Amino acid sequence: MLDKLKLSVFESIVKGIKIENERELNESLESGETFSRHPEELCHYTKEDTTLKFADISGLDQVKISFGPQNKKKRQKKRENEPPLIGACLSEGFHDFVSSNLDTVYSLDDIFKSVQHLIENNTLSRDKLKVLTTRRHLMKLMSIPLNKQPVSFDVIYWRGLIIFAYDWDKELREVSDNFQKMYQYSGFQFERVATGKPHQETASSFYTVVQHTVGQNNVTYSAEIDCAVSLEPGLHNYVELKTHATLPDDKLKTANKLQRKLMVLYCQNKFISCKYSAIGFRSQNFRLVSLKKYTEYELVGLLDTLPIFLTHSCSIKTKHIFQWYNLVICWLSQRQFDDDKPHVFKLRFQREDELMDSHLSMDSVPQEEETQIFNKLVPEWFQNFY
Repeated sequence: MLDKLKLSVFESIVKGIKIENERELNESLESGETFSRHPEELCHYTKEDTTLKFADISGLDQVKISFGPQNKKKRQKKRENEPPLIGACLSEGFHDFVSSNLDTVYSLDDIFKSVQHLIENNTLSRDKLKVLTTRRHLMKLMSIPLNKQPVSFDVIYWRGLIIFAYDWDKELREVSDNFQKMYQYSGFQFERVATGKPHQETASSFYTVVQHTVGQNNVTYSAEIDCAVSLEPGLHNYVELKTHATLPDDKLKTANKLQRKLMVLYCQNKFISCKYSAIGFRSQNFRLVSLKKYTEYELVGLLDTLPIFLTHSCSIKTKHIFQWYNLVICWLSQRQFDDDKPHVFKLRFQREDELMDSHLSMDSVPQEEETQIFNKLVPEWFQNFY
């Protein structure tokens, strides 16, 4: 088993070079599919405060953007009295905005509640569980080759599970200024504009719980859904929304920023087999000035035509970034523990002077810290349940 994964493995991925003496890892790179088994929706729920209402779609909003010719006349009639999307103010209501608590944003409690629900309803058996996390945490892992910045995760091996979580403590200490908060808020406001959801409406949100397979390892995670084409559950129906600054020029740096946004959008979509996505382009005074819809085929074409470069000689294409993800998941899954005791590790991406020497490494933690991390991430009720 490799003691670390160097970023130089990306060159091996791009060139199709096998990793020496690592049969299992090489097998994860050989599959032509994104995952060994496509994402499957296990359940869905509406969240109100801390309450999860399973099989409930009251928190799901319907998008006003048309993604096809269906019901065109009906949509046109319905929209006659609706304000236009283009020109909408994305800063309206900002004075009432309170940033989300990151302990809540990154909490794993809801995926644990979902697992309990699925097991108690005989929808999912324990032997079908391996990696437990949320899409938000998986995207932090997926984005390492894009960001190339130090980042760390907590990885817990316990009773056959691998509980995976981004270590957000550093982010908690970073104080955002009002302009950064405005960027964040404009994304929320775009979702409201795109769905027509009133400001005063009771806050609720909609989530899906999904499972895909990497090699022999099932990865189970929750993902918040922005909106849907129609008011019904199903991965085929969900829509991802993003905002981005208008492009002031055609310089390569400006184009690269959009390409990175498109890659993040593509990766988020693949985790839930999402077919529909849109980006709202905002002006400097946070007005919606244009809207672009994307199909999966268009995203792949754009990203492969103008690829993101890891180095001058190594580019990141859509296929490569998922091969990287599959490799890391299989690498993490190589560790096995037979006892009931939690085994906690820090997974760190460390940046080196020579970029391709930068690497992921797994380090054990002292017993006292191990207990603290386990109790922080895994609530006591789930420890007793599972």
